[in-house]
Amino acid sequence: MNSVSSSEIYAAMKVMKAEVSDLPELHESDYLRRVLTADPTHPGFRHNLQLLDEFRLEGPNGNHLCLVTELLGERLDQFAKRFPHRRVPMAIIKTLSRQIISAILYLHEKCDIIHADIKSNNVLFTLPEGVLSTAPIADQTSPPTTVKLIDLGVACWADRVNEHFTDLIQCPELRAPEVVVGAGWGRPADIWSLGCLVFELATGTFLIKDSVAEMSVPYLHILFFGPYPRTLTEFGKNKYSDMFFKEDGSPHYLQTQQLPVAEMIRRRRPPGAQDTQEDIDGLVSFLDWIFRLDPAERASLRTLLDHPWLSSK
Repeated sequence: MNSVSSSEIYAAMKVMKAEVSDLPELHESDYLRRVLTADPTHPGFRHNLQLLDEFRLEGPNGNHLCLVTELLGERLDQFAKRFPHRRVPMAIIKTLSRQIISAILYLHEKCDIIHADIKSNNVLFTLPEGVLSTAPIADQTSPPTTVKLIDLGVACWADRVNEHFTDLIQCPELRAPEVVVGAGWGRPADIWSLGCLVFELATGTFLIKDSVAEMSVPYLHILFFGPYPRTLTEFGKNKYSDMFFKEDGSPHYLQTQQLPVAEMIRRRRPPGAQDTQEDIDGLVSFLDWIFRLDPAERASLRTLLDHPWLSSK
């Protein structure tokens, strides 16, 4: 593959370790090629990282696969640090959410790819044309530029989930409930991660701390969202299922307290000069559509795009 024009451009290059360059279970270059060719007319195409070239490089440690992609700018988690308490203005969150949803929708519908690692440091801003800089743009009042979803290193073909190299996708703090208990996962797992990302942008904190122990995640889910449905506990098949739940589906350790996500949002981002009550209520409703423990009840991406909060100013 060598479709890049002869004019000078700046690009990024990812050099894979020799020991993983030929692993049959890793398909990052295949995914990037699918993204490049599936449907360039789709609105989500422009919000996914574009492959420019790929080649092999022989080195002292073996043969390395090299992936050349477009050069991007600031990470979304870095961008959030510009704002007080890392709480991004609501209008910007809505704009970014629409773009990220569009990017995931392209992967799901046109490429048959589950990303499996959606998080704020895997969303990058594009660089303004003609600009080459690693420094953040200083003007915080200007509208955000376009963002792109990157890193398909642990992605999966949507119709081959059972062949994926691991059942425990996603970071523990972003892990969907169905993944936690090994009840089978698919496209809705990406939607759960989207919800965690929006929560982070709105509150300046993670829904679940990134230092959390894996075995604590289901108890935090129960604290925030209530009991796990039997559809998950009955079909859970990984080593954590028995650790977390009894045969009747109840947790080994009874969780009597509740801390709803809506309460956390209102506490960390109360209505005021920055946000109206309508803004906060809309955000809470949007996340409620996403944070359903049963993936079958989780809103689809197209449904989320039609949520009134995303279309409001």
